[in-house]
Amino acid sequence: MLSRTRAVGGFLAIADVLLTMLALLAADALRHGLPFGFGAGEHLDWLGVREYVIVAVTWAFFLRFARVYDHRRVMRVVLEARVIVFAVLLATGALFAAFFVLQVQFLSRLLFVYFVVLDLAILINFRWLLNLALRARHLSVATRRLVLIAGAGPVGDRVSRLIIDRPWSGYEVLGFADDDEQKQGTALNGRPVLGLVEELPALVDQHAPDDVIIALPLHAHSRLRESVLALERADVRIRVVPDVFDLMPGRTMAEDTWGIPMISVRAPEITGFDRVVKRVFDLALGLVTLVVMAPVMVFSALAVWLETGRPVIFAQRRVGENGRLFTMFKFRTMVANAEAQIEAARQSGQRLEDIYKPANDMRVTRVGRLLRRASLDELPQLWNVLRGEMSLVGPRPELPWVVDQYESWQRQRLSVLPGITGWWQVNGRGDLPLVENVEYDLFYIQNYSPLLDISILARTVWVVARGRGAY
Repeated sequence: MLSRTRAVGGFLAIADVLLTMLALLAADALRHGLPFGFGAGEHLDWLGVREYVIVAVTWAFFLRFARVYDHRRVMRVVLEARVIVFAVLLATGALFAAFFVLQVQFLSRLLFVYFVVLDLAILINFRWLLNLALRARHLSVATRRLVLIAGAGPVGDRVSRLIIDRPWSGYEVLGFADDDEQKQGTALNGRPVLGLVEELPALVDQHAPDDVIIALPLHAHSRLRESVLALERADVRIRVVPDVFDLMPGRTMAEDTWGIPMISVRAPEITGFDRVVKRVFDLALGLVTLVVMAPVMVFSALAVWLETGRPVIFAQRRVGENGRLFTMFKFRTMVANAEAQIEAARQSGQRLEDIYKPANDMRVTRVGRLLRRASLDELPQLWNVLRGEMSLVGPRPELPWVVDQYESWQRQRLSVLPGITGWWQVNGRGDLPLVENVEYDLFYIQNYSPLLDISILARTVWVVARGRGAY
């Protein structure tokens, strides 16, 4: 099912480039055919192959950059349309800026207007028509695949909702089988519980599903084996969904290793193209920021040294991606024995929120308070970004003793590189309790996109300017 979604996503990626070329051709024709935007008798050259190649590569990159083809979004037209608009406008801006810097003359502003309007109309309407076609195909009895789900618990509920939300996929949930007597005769997500799991062979004979998905809890391992063996002679395709959602709060990755199916429980959340884009973005913007802010960093270092002497840089071990320890750098904003005071308070049994992020911390120096309010103390972490230990945007890197107190669901925030700023920083900074900070970080991980990173960085500037929640 996911493979079919990815296949549709791959088809859309190719179709989008071809349709964009069609929009560019139509825009060029309109520029020549309509008497708007240029003087009478003005000579206009037609676009060449080079221009089409440049636009094709740019659009392919930014559509992928915006995660238009994310399997959770594919063929959900409203969700796709929102991202397509952002991607096309971003690609247009990047292309226009590049041509302006390079002083390329062959693309006029009129052509850009025609092109963007046509491209958005074609890409969005293509998805709408394709969605209608796939839904019509789904309604055909000859092409649909009926699915019987063994298990009406949390796993079966999740699987059924995924299928129901994607009617274009060609799959339709026929119903459920479950061993809970109280569920017999009831419905889940509008589909009936047809019988017991032990009655699967009879249910298959009676309802003739094309697929049986076994979505039983882990404690029903023996029942799972019995169910597979009972359907050995049935003419159905059997799929098993492992009940790992509670054990592994992050995304998992299914792999085929030498013919052995394996589930990676610590697969990085940001992989492949997204990881490359994020790293390139971090290197480019991080290096530029480091150069631009160098005078401010020198002044900040001098201010720290004049008030409290050395060391100017505060180095501390923090927990990074997948639990790896690294040394994080900041301008020192506290008195020399601040760490010893934190450890003493922690040993005395004070609450984590009271000793980790107090609003009126007497250990913070006068210069340190100013640096914190403007977040200038974070600037040395740009070096951590360039070293690949941190990202510009991500969960905050925590102290090892804080991570040791995490519950299992909170450890998901360690599945990506920590960041200088993040989703919770732009939604309250130090004003939020620690638990809510983790929840905001998990939201970021589950909804990551390059556009979200750009949005967070832009909002960070506003939050820092207001100085709210900075201690």
